[in-house]
Amino acid sequence: MIPAAVITALRGQWLYFWGGWLTGGILWFIGTVARGPDAPPRDPRWVLVALGVVTAMFALGLLGARPSPLLGLDGRALQSSVGNKVPYLPEPDPCERQADGSWMCTRWDAGFSGTVGYEVRADRLGCWEAERATFSGEGSPKELSGCVSLVDFVFG
Repeated sequence: MIPAAVITALRGQWLYFWGGWLTGGILWFIGTVARGPDAPPRDPRWVLVALGVVTAMFALGLLGARPSPLLGLDGRALQSSVGNKVPYLPEPDPCERQADGSWMCTRWDAGFSGTVGYEVRADRLGCWEAERATFSGEGSPKELSGCVSLVDFVFG
């Protein structure tokens, strides 16, 4: 995105440049493909290619942030998101689906002396809220929340 901002600034397209800061860089890309008033007409296929690249980048970003609607939610990815991996300690088992649709996941307590169980409720986007299901837990939080990402599917 930074090269697109630099191109709009070098061309003197200040409206695109300053508007890009407000739109998360979208106007920078538009400014780089927009032709100047005295420039010859462009082949429309190049605009379609640029639009395709932006659409692909958006889709890949969406897949990386919220892959669960496409890949489904499994216990291993959810455990990776809820749990806290600790080097040299065994990883807890994957989360188990309960009869009521919730999940039972574990994570290491604050003192790393044992695991604490959490009842986890996840929505269709892979975002979850967890509540501690056991009373012990050496400083473990009572509630947690987060979302499953592509990293959890790949490395979980």
